[in-house]
Amino acid sequence: MSGLRGGVAAVSRAWRSTGAGRTPPLLSWAVVGCLVLLGLDVAVVVLLDPRPAAAAVTSTAAAFLAATAVSCLWTARRARGAERRWRLLIGIATAGAVAPSLGTAKTLLAGGSVAGRFSPAQAGFFVLYGVALLGLLSLPSEPIDGPGENASTVRRRGHRWYAITVLDSILIVGSIALLEWGTVLATVVQVGAPDLMQFLFALVQPVTSMILAAAVLLIASFRRPRSLATSALLGAGLLISTVTGNGFLYLAAAGNRAAPPGAYLGFALSWLLTFLAALVPVPARVQPDVPAQPGPRAIWAHAVLPYMTLCAAGLLVLGKLSTGAQLDRVETYGMVCLLLVVLVRQMVTLAENSKLLAEVRERERQLHYQAFYDPLTGLANRALFIRRLQRALSRDADNGGRGDGAAPVSLLFLDLDDFKQVNDTFGHATGDELLKISAERLRAGTRALDTVARLGGDEFAVILDGGGPDDPRRIGERLATAVQAPCQVAGRPYTPRASLGLVTLDGSTARPASPDILLHQADLAMYAAKRERAGRLVVYRPDL
Repeated sequence: MSGLRGGVAAVSRAWRSTGAGRTPPLLSWAVVGCLVLLGLDVAVVVLLDPRPAAAAVTSTAAAFLAATAVSCLWTARRARGAERRWRLLIGIATAGAVAPSLGTAKTLLAGGSVAGRFSPAQAGFFVLYGVALLGLLSLPSEPIDGPGENASTVRRRGHRWYAITVLDSILIVGSIALLEWGTVLATVVQVGAPDLMQFLFALVQPVTSMILAAAVLLIASFRRPRSLATSALLGAGLLISTVTGNGFLYLAAAGNRAAPPGAYLGFALSWLLTFLAALVPVPARVQPDVPAQPGPRAIWAHAVLPYMTLCAAGLLVLGKLSTGAQLDRVETYGMVCLLLVVLVRQMVTLAENSKLLAEVRERERQLHYQAFYDPLTGLANRALFIRRLQRALSRDADNGGRGDGAAPVSLLFLDLDDFKQVNDTFGHATGDELLKISAERLRAGTRALDTVARLGGDEFAVILDGGGPDDPRRIGERLATAVQAPCQVAGRPYTPRASLGLVTLDGSTARPASPDILLHQADLAMYAAKRERAGRLVVYRPDL
């Protein structure tokens, strides 16, 4: 038992990366071993008779399937999250395919044909392609973020992106299959008249492999794969499997029940690459300092690529109709199904765009709030305060300096006394609590049309705009009393002290040229109150 554990530990150390830019020893050994086995398969195809050669190559493919399942399930033990999920799913899919592959090798060795009668057991084999598709969609990849996207937005969008990827893969593969049927397969089937179930069985394998390859291509093109080597190996393996499956499809369409032994090399090479992909070490997740931004070409390609193949298939159908040719059932039903996929895809895209628009509007609202409001107290900040004060002064100027009897514009400036001492004695958290209490008292003592702002630190300002039952001085005195009322800060009783300055625009006061001048006058009045240290309101006078 201790020797077995030591062997597992040694293999685990060999699987880990030995340094930046270096290949792990286990992966290097696996590449060498796979190349040797592939070379032996080529020699077998050249030297042996067709039947034993095909059986030997198929047995090698089954061995690669078993090795892929073992390596996926073994490496999944040390992986987490999506890295673990895709390895488990691919491991389950390849493990389930080992028995059918060995059965195929046995049939070939006995002199039978793999293009024989279709059986329900073979139908279960294709269920594994659905498991493999889930595994490929679980490949760890980072979204190409838009500017300012947060993690929750990316997660919500990730599920919809997977649905779009599956629909795009079906659309691309279905269009290619329709093109193949319209250009070659229909004629071959009409001439060769193959068995229908045999032909459908041969058709499913390349179509499902092509869907898997398209999914890997879309993920690698429009996302940022965490491991480029894994994606490249899986994509190349599935592409080779698709090409090989298409070759068997043409043989089945032509009625050929025996394939040359060299045709089986494609499956062996396909599973060889999948096996190597499972041995690529789990890369460390590095969060980029700047999120990758999708370029215009990538956005355009993502929008156009699925429809390019559909347009090609549509042109083929339109060309036949223009010449007066009759469409067969495959072309008719195939085109209808592709259009239904396009409709579903557009509905998903519409939902995606609607949610994106809602997110953009929410982000704009947040940016507006951050630009014009103080994050601690929720009051207007200096930028919004200056803007509203300028608006009030402009309206006052339009009314001829309020000479029509309209209520004057007043500016109240407030500064908390000994606020630094509060921070130094009780801490900045207690100072922040005092600022929130003062802000709430100012907000409660003013009207909705007034503007209460925090200019910075412990400085507050209030624009008293418009008339009311009380004059500005009385409002200011009421605010002074409210702000300086005893309160509880950090669980301790505390009585704040404040100095307030007030300046009012009326017929007897020269109208300032800018908000800065009015703010300076209120500031002078506030400092006059601070010198008195009486905690009262001082109204601006020219002699200040």
